[in-house]
Amino acid sequence: MDYQIVERNNRTILECMPEGGLIHSEQDILDLIGECGMSEKTGLLLFAGNLPPDFFDLKTGLAGKLLLKLSTYRVPAAAVIPSNLIGHGRFYEMVLENNRRNDFRFFETREEAIKWFDGLA
Repeated sequence: MDYQIVERNNRTILECMPEGGLIHSEQDILDLIGECGMSEKTGLLLFAGNLPPDFFDLKTGLAGKLLLKLSTYRVPAAAVIPSNLIGHGRFYEMVLENNRRNDFRFFETREEAIKWFDGLA
């Protein structure tokens, strides 16, 4: 997975490149969490291009596994996903639910996601 490190307001964000590789499995998620380290001031920024079609189909369980691992290891994360990929079904409902929390959020732009990271304690 290709990524860059972004330093912002005492926070280190591991920003995956939009076309820098796909998350296919729990191990891919764990590898990214390992790259983030265990610092409370670390975050993970993903893009739609990092997520395979299975992520958007909740029946596969990939989205749930990713969110559970990030929550377990307390890595705040954001995903930049255009609204046309979110749709109006179950995935849309999951997006709405997650956007009420402060551990994983969905955004339409990178700038919105970075601003959210800036506001985390």
